[in-house]
Amino acid sequence: MKKIFALFMILSLSLCFAQEKKAPRAPDKERAEKAALKDEGKNAVEEKIDTIRYGIESEIVTLIKGLIDNDDPRFSNELYVLFYQTKSVAVREKIIEYFTKEKDPCIEDYAVEILSDPYDTKDSTVDLLFKYISEVKTKEAVPHVLKLLESEDETYFSNALNAIGEIGGTEEADFLIEYLERDDLSVSQRQSLMKVLGKLKAESTFDKLAEICQDEDENSFVRMYAACAIGEMKKSEALPILVKLFETPDPNFRVYVIKGISNFDDKEAKDVIIQGIKDGHWKVRQESLECAQKMNLTDAVPFIIHRAKKDPEKVIKEKAYEALSKIKTSEAIKFLVEQITDSKIDDGAKGRACDVLLKNTDSGRSEIAELASSIAADDKRKNLRYQIGKQIAKYPDPKFADVCLAYMNSKDASTCALGIDMYASGRYSSASAKINEIAENTKAGANQKKARKVLQLD
Repeated sequence: MKKIFALFMILSLSLCFAQEKKAPRAPDKERAEKAALKDEGKNAVEEKIDTIRYGIESEIVTLIKGLIDNDDPRFSNELYVLFYQTKSVAVREKIIEYFTKEKDPCIEDYAVEILSDPYDTKDSTVDLLFKYISEVKTKEAVPHVLKLLESEDETYFSNALNAIGEIGGTEEADFLIEYLERDDLSVSQRQSLMKVLGKLKAESTFDKLAEICQDEDENSFVRMYAACAIGEMKKSEALPILVKLFETPDPNFRVYVIKGISNFDDKEAKDVIIQGIKDGHWKVRQESLECAQKMNLTDAVPFIIHRAKKDPEKVIKEKAYEALSKIKTSEAIKFLVEQITDSKIDDGAKGRACDVLLKNTDSGRSEIAELASSIAADDKRKNLRYQIGKQIAKYPDPKFADVCLAYMNSKDASTCALGIDMYASGRYSSASAKINEIAENTKAGANQKKARKVLQLD
């Protein structure tokens, strides 16, 4: 009898451990509150829960996509329960995407189990699980991922390699540097390996990578990834190598040299970045602007302003505006605000300036409000009106109360709709009477419905 009881206890404990799973993390309060503001209707939460519990595949997938797009963390528990219940691959995959975005380790055990033997699982599911373990840094998956990397079946090579780049360490880097010597690797596989070695930043591989990036007989892309990798390691010995390599005539190579150099704070490194902003190839200028922004390179501001004014490539002008708004010196902000207030500046430049100022700074809001109000009834400038309106709706500020009202007073339905969006995010008291008026106006069409949803009247 005692033996039977003992066996029963062991079996019970085994079942408990087998059934024990990691619970989802509690939703972030601030994010949950922001997501709640986007709810439409009084019973929005209950309706979403009912869809998760009782909905058909298409309804659930659409709902989860909306949760991901709206950065809504409130339904983790319900989706977690559904994950282990559903037989729908589409639903399961969408939930994996959701927990990947949330970086929630609650389904790590499932991911490790599948990746230990993925061959009977749908490829799209396996691809998503590689992304998932990369985001949540699932160290337990490393042995299984390395096993897939060594497999003769190359189905999972790229995904396995990328995952190692995100969750691996020095040991994995040492393994990969030896793996690089294999004769059966294709050029594309060697390139991928080099990219991942750069992500791992293992100093034990520095000498080999420094040798590769200077080897003119090596594949150009393998060399450029190696150059970027030694820069990522931030060893002082890398800087003179990279400065010399910037003289290469290959613009793609110069792009990766700039990436590597941007890891150093030395004057020599900064000088190369500034030279890159003036480079003859737009790709090099673009990367140099990105790096100047990342390094907060204030000495580069005059050069960036010149690019914003004069560059022949639209993509470079846009990048220059963004960089100025991120570096935020008084000179940079003054230039951006002047683009809004100067009547001689075209609407394209004004729109760009408004976008980056609202997104990256607290500056220029009075000027943006004045501009938006002045064009609220100007149908010749509809494009700018719509562009600014969409941005103002994302960044509520008391300075925009009059803009909100001006847009809602517009006879143009799209402009009025943007005003309602502004009210939904800012809840401006001075515009309350107007949105209530729209909500009761049966001739307002779609905007009546939109206003009633914002006021939660339906």
